[in-house]
Amino acid sequence: MRTVVLRGESNRQQIVDDTGLSKATVSRLVRQLVEGGQIVEGPLVNGPAIGRSTQTLGFRGADDLVCGIDIGGTSTRFILTDHRARLVSAWRAPTAHGATSKELAGWLTDQVTKACADQGRPLPTSAVVGVPGVVQADTGRIRHAPNLRVIEGDRFRRQLEAGLERTCIVENDSNLALVGELCAGAAIGAEVAVMVTVGTGVGAGVALQGRLLTGATGLVGEIGMLPVALDGTVLEDVISGTAITRAAEELGLEEPSPMAVLGGDDPGPRVRLRARILDALFAGCMACAVAYEPEVIVIGGGVSPSLGAVLPVVQQRLGDALETAPRLRISHLGDPAGALGAVAIALEAAYRELGAVVDASGDDELRRSMTVLAEALEGGAGRQGAELTERWDRVRS
Repeated sequence: MRTVVLRGESNRQQIVDDTGLSKATVSRLVRQLVEGGQIVEGPLVNGPAIGRSTQTLGFRGADDLVCGIDIGGTSTRFILTDHRARLVSAWRAPTAHGATSKELAGWLTDQVTKACADQGRPLPTSAVVGVPGVVQADTGRIRHAPNLRVIEGDRFRRQLEAGLERTCIVENDSNLALVGELCAGAAIGAEVAVMVTVGTGVGAGVALQGRLLTGATGLVGEIGMLPVALDGTVLEDVISGTAITRAAEELGLEEPSPMAVLGGDDPGPRVRLRARILDALFAGCMACAVAYEPEVIVIGGGVSPSLGAVLPVVQQRLGDALETAPRLRISHLGDPAGALGAVAIALEAAYRELGAVVDASGDDELRRSMTVLAEALEGGAGRQGAELTERWDRVRS
């Protein structure tokens, strides 16, 4: 079943080649799955051998939809794909601030419902939502969401499930961004990786052996809470976009944006602020390095393009402090990383319902499908799409 699901369309000989099972065993299993309704037989087509034909095999519900949603402090990104990870629709909308949990859940439901209706399709069979807060894995309960308090608890998730008429998986947004980068971005091929997201807030996702590490209550990776000064100042108070803008305004800088603060080298208060941010970013990366020994630390989130200017300095300091330092990389996927990770987890859940066990970030075929999806989000012909394919080919070789 796994081979048919991941290939989207297969045949008996491909299953034999992929699994190493005998032809007789494959024929028997396929017959059982056809009778059970999980596999659908297609028409006979000419095979590679002269005079031989082969029958295509598909899976039930291949055209059904899954949905990945990433709720950000400023905007929310949505991606709809079918069960083969083919792009159906993608869009972004300003996050509905000032709404109650019921109103926010209703707004998300309306967005998805309208998009499905526009495509003439039913609601998704699986939905995964990235949230800016701590998520307890066994209950889905959300805590510590200072930038979107209304989602805390489990009421928001239940209201969203009622609107979409199905179970929804909620996950920390940094964790989902890391899954996206593992599937199709800067962390492809890494066994141990950390994703640090710096935007309205600061968080991190951790993967060991390609699988998310969440901990008993979901606190793993909440490095925004890491103290960076004796007065109780935490990392988020220094390097988040909100913190940088506020500090620049207090200094009276004409252009208080993170890009202006981190990109300039003029003397005066800007240099001191830049040094403070660099020190805090180094402390955060150092904490991740000694805690998890990652091969790569990916920096993502809305502030990440600005941090590119100081990343070489942080990399050098890590190299001076550690015998083997992780590679620091700016996110290759950018803003869509979280929503792409949500789609990967949604597909994993949908395949599980079909009886196929698939690793969202570690399965080669699914990663290839996610790479193609990432290209589609970029228009398919852009430079970044070509780079994604090139990276994938290097991993495969």
